[in-house]
Amino acid sequence: MDAPRTIPFTAGTDRPRITVPPGAVDCHHHVYDAAAPVAPGTRPHPAATLADHARLLARLGVGRHVLVQPSTYGFDNALHLAALREAGPARARMVAVVPPDAPAATLRAMGEAGVVGARANLVQGIPLGPADVAPLARRLAEAGWHLQLYAAPDLLASLADTLRDIPCDVVFDHFARLPLRGWDAHPAWRVVAGLMQAGRGWVKLSSPYALDQRDPFAVAPLARALVALAPERCVWGTNWPHPNAETVPDDAALLDALADWVPEEATRRAILVDNPARLYRFTP
Repeated sequence: MDAPRTIPFTAGTDRPRITVPPGAVDCHHHVYDAAAPVAPGTRPHPAATLADHARLLARLGVGRHVLVQPSTYGFDNALHLAALREAGPARARMVAVVPPDAPAATLRAMGEAGVVGARANLVQGIPLGPADVAPLARRLAEAGWHLQLYAAPDLLASLADTLRDIPCDVVFDHFARLPLRGWDAHPAWRVVAGLMQAGRGWVKLSSPYALDQRDPFAVAPLARALVALAPERCVWGTNWPHPNAETVPDDAALLDALADWVPEEATRRAILVDNPARLYRFTP
């Protein structure tokens, strides 16, 4: 038997040890084209193709995925929209990056293609900033989309009133960047927990190395706390090709971490299948 082929931007070749249920969704990944123009203030990323990601999903046993427009390409969603069309509506959805004054017709056309939300990366602050959150959320609510937010916890706390008042759901990237120690004492915890328990907030259990590059599994206590708080508001993603990782991780090992964070099989199924089906509007 031939040895398994390596896949770019992921370590290891083994399949995950846990059983992945049919309909599981990778709720956060990107694609990159080294030839595509990048937004001012960003750097190009080596090519990371939809085909390579498909090989990763096959290794993991995950059937569906959500493309997330990175800050690298600013408001130019062309690369990810092309990947969305290639993947097809049965397998893929997309989160775009759009300005607060995006024309309604543009959002409508993107929605028909499978876009269900828009992201504001406030860690980089490109191409959107904190002042854009409220007007962007109003625009997204008109389109029936959610707001995906990536921000440091202090900034999340400063946006508390804004986030409580916006008229659309909020999806917090990467464990909401909450601190690994004393998270429940940080003001951002009250913001995230309040929105989750109110049925308006979601958290992605993704990119644990964003919180600790040396030990991504140090996130376990925080992950368990978020799941215990509102398991119906948690989803999972790879963050492939891991643009913010100092060391390329083993995606199978990151998926297997769910067995530690979420020991109940029914809850894992909800996080992998049922919750993302609701959030991203996948049909059964």
